[in-house]
Amino acid sequence: MKLLKILLLLALNIGICNTYAQNKLVNPLDGKLLLSANYGELRSMHFHSGIDLKIGGKSGAKVYAVDDAYVYRLSVSPYGYGNCVYLKHSSGNITVYAHLQNFNATLSNFIKNEQYKRKSFAIDTTFSEPVFKIKRGEITGFAGNSGSSFGPHLHFEIRDSMNIPINPIPKFYDILDNVSPTLKALTVFTIDSFMNTGFRRITQDIQLKNVKGKHSIEKTIEIESPAFFGIETFDNVTETYNKTGIRQIHVSLDNTVIFGYRIDSVGFEKNRYINSLQAYDLLINENRNVIKTYVEPGNNLNKYQNVINHGIIDLKDSLIHKVSITIEDDYKNKTVLHFNVKAVKKSGKNYLFNCKKYNCIKWDSDGLILSQGACLLIKPKTFYDNACVEMKKMDTVANNLSSVYFVDLHSAATHKPFDIVIKATVAGNLRSKVMIGELRNGKLSAVDAKYLMGFVSAKISSTAHYFVTVDTVQPLITPKFKDSEDLRKQKKLNIRIDDNLSGIQKYSGYIDGKWALFEYDAKNHLLTYTFDSKRIARNKKHSLKIIVSDNKNNTAVFESSFLW
Repeated sequence: MKLLKILLLLALNIGICNTYAQNKLVNPLDGKLLLSANYGELRSMHFHSGIDLKIGGKSGAKVYAVDDAYVYRLSVSPYGYGNCVYLKHSSGNITVYAHLQNFNATLSNFIKNEQYKRKSFAIDTTFSEPVFKIKRGEITGFAGNSGSSFGPHLHFEIRDSMNIPINPIPKFYDILDNVSPTLKALTVFTIDSFMNTGFRRITQDIQLKNVKGKHSIEKTIEIESPAFFGIETFDNVTETYNKTGIRQIHVSLDNTVIFGYRIDSVGFEKNRYINSLQAYDLLINENRNVIKTYVEPGNNLNKYQNVINHGIIDLKDSLIHKVSITIEDDYKNKTVLHFNVKAVKKSGKNYLFNCKKYNCIKWDSDGLILSQGACLLIKPKTFYDNACVEMKKMDTVANNLSSVYFVDLHSAATHKPFDIVIKATVAGNLRSKVMIGELRNGKLSAVDAKYLMGFVSAKISSTAHYFVTVDTVQPLITPKFKDSEDLRKQKKLNIRIDDNLSGIQKYSGYIDGKWALFEYDAKNHLLTYTFDSKRIARNKKHSLKIIVSDNKNNTAVFESSFLW
């Protein structure tokens, strides 16, 4: 009887283990998982929505489906995720495999046929039914560097049934990590108030020499209350040297938590709030990623916890108060910083803006700012906090179309763009070509604009010099071969395309008068045709025609020939 019970228990345990093994996702790559970036890292205008996995610096590594699924979406783009496969699983979750060099043979054939059918390199197809089923561990494609990627790797995501990216680690994968996060610097910000408009200034910037584990600052930090902190931190994972993001932060004052931040999932619609999470002035002026412990009134990022008084420390006495900052990574490795603070009188320096000069805009109100021949139209909730905006006409002249205007947001972050309207003299044949030139940090770019009754308007969001300009210059097409060149030993034909202002809108390539598939690598400005003996004959001279248009419909045409 005892033996029977033992056998039944053993069978039950084996069944449980097998069920667990089946529910555990398999590795999407061969070998050990090595992170180059983790979930929730702070990126430009967004949180990193997945994990980046190393593939040894070379494209071509096999990429496997982590579980049984069907192909939910296939996309090919010169931007963003490049070549990307989306798989939908029985759980409702979606897994994403991005920046692929290419797809598996079945998916590659489907994509290529679609590209020729639609006469378009860029493809984005969603499947409502399981046309392509993928088994657990089956090859979906090969890792690469396509789209907006700057090195071969696999970008891998898990999204829930609502299409919200969630952290794949540590729930689904175990990666060796016994390294505590690093605390690099602590910044103290003082808030000055005037007419209910808050302005922040740095009063102290304390370098901590890469603190890990537990650490205390012996000297009491004197703060000009009310104030809050900025935390410059990152994490490392065992066996990799890359700096990755942290999972959560907690700040306590006299043993009471006044600020918490944790990121395990974040919807794409929340991405822009990263500009409010960070000290935006330090980001744009010093390229530092500093997390603020102050939650601005217009910040609707729902990743804060136990926040008291927006995270602001407002001391009304001269006593010493205890502060603790705890930083934690995916595997609960912690770094804790203890220190004391004491309120002191403000220095008396005039840090306040003159609102008559700079136009104080409340974060939840609209604003109209006028300058000679121009204005700014600002809608409510453009800024996360109250902001001061300056706009002035400059003496310099960019061209004969309009004056130059300097718009200064004084390092305030915007959640959405606002309108600039500039009086301009534009001839009728040029009105469809108008743009607003943007000169920032010595670099010239332009944003799309519209002409109406002597005025040009556009959406802007940055401190810069602005003026009206036109784009009448056609794109530049530069072949990487000579006319009539013998390319029979080559596998590919390359052509560079560039545009001076508005950017490439569309292109087409024709060989012997028929549309041909030219892949577009936007980051390298390169069109590539892979020779295909099924579509063009061998050992013959072929005609080539490339047509490229920019976003203002300036069009360039290049014609040549080659032997293949």
